[in-house]
Amino acid sequence: MRSVLRSATWALAGPALVALWAGCAATPRTGGWPGWEQLPLQHAEYFQLWKNGDARLLLTFGPGGTSDTTGLFVLATANAPAAVPHGAAVLRQPLERVALWSTTHASFITALGSADAIVGCAYTGRLRDSLVAARARAGKVAEIATADGLDRERLMLLSPEALFTYPYGTEAKGPALGAVLPISIAEYLEPHPLGRAEWVRAFGVLLGKEEQAVQLFNGITERYGAARSSVPQDGGGPYVFFGSAWQGTWSVPAGNSYMAHLIADAGGRYLFADRDAEGNMDVDLETVINKGGKADRWGRVLELDHPATVSDVAGGDARILSLPALRNGGAFYGNSTESDLFGQAGLEPDVVLLDLIGIFRPSLRDGRKPVYFKPVQ
Repeated sequence: MRSVLRSATWALAGPALVALWAGCAATPRTGGWPGWEQLPLQHAEYFQLWKNGDARLLLTFGPGGTSDTTGLFVLATANAPAAVPHGAAVLRQPLERVALWSTTHASFITALGSADAIVGCAYTGRLRDSLVAARARAGKVAEIATADGLDRERLMLLSPEALFTYPYGTEAKGPALGAVLPISIAEYLEPHPLGRAEWVRAFGVLLGKEEQAVQLFNGITERYGAARSSVPQDGGGPYVFFGSAWQGTWSVPAGNSYMAHLIADAGGRYLFADRDAEGNMDVDLETVINKGGKADRWGRVLELDHPATVSDVAGGDARILSLPALRNGGAFYGNSTESDLFGQAGLEPDVVLLDLIGIFRPSLRDGRKPVYFKPVQ
């Protein structure tokens, strides 16, 4: 395994809940690191890319945004830049052996043609990326999770150069990781669908696939824009309720969330669009019924091993089943058992958007089969 210089201790964020769910490119600027210039990103807010000649710097953030730095990584060429930012981990060439603490990151790596770089993954039985899942079944991707958390001994035996993880919890903390470099990935925090997809550029820098990642993201952006432009801007879209229930408590995405952006871009009028928050918002049943009573479409993410019913979308609550959206054929759902809602969907916001357009504007469906979100049949 190549040597990785680790000159910093990363202050990872404390425990956080993983949320389910048009900016413009930033102006390139130079900052506190002599010789480094910031590369523009279009939508991503939880990482930055900088350049110094052929060298690249990846700066990652946690839930606190730019005030919550979780990592500083320099991918150096044969001629390392003269001024390496203080505290940066220096990689002398792209990563070739990595492990994943989240199965959702597999799709980003596969999209770049680097699936062979994955040597370990937590909860391999939940892998939805078909290529990495097949490699796991063939014994080429080892399981690194136990009932108690990260199997550090197994991880060390695999000798990956890095562990892709999340900016919370304790799995990637402490000296017990030895030479394995923890790299915090926070794509799930991005409020814009294209911001989540833009994380492919961070993976591209780390894996030596920078140009390929840029081209991939540009294609995603073009397709998303085309889908969005297909929706009439007449303000007459359906009112949309979207939420989930757990042990009798409903939660809904905030108005500044990933899902709220998708609903708006698909021509829907999200009923909680005026409520900004960090993460999902818990709402009482009275609010759910009062707000939901105005909805024309009612959506939910499910995990089912059978075809979804209206009752599934309503959480089995007779009061919600009686609301107009559910009585009149307006129920829709995403089933994480059927499709990779938390992985591949992050790289296909254009496909997710087309699904929602077909649900909100059936006349625009044009015979297309939905992939991630579907109307209840």
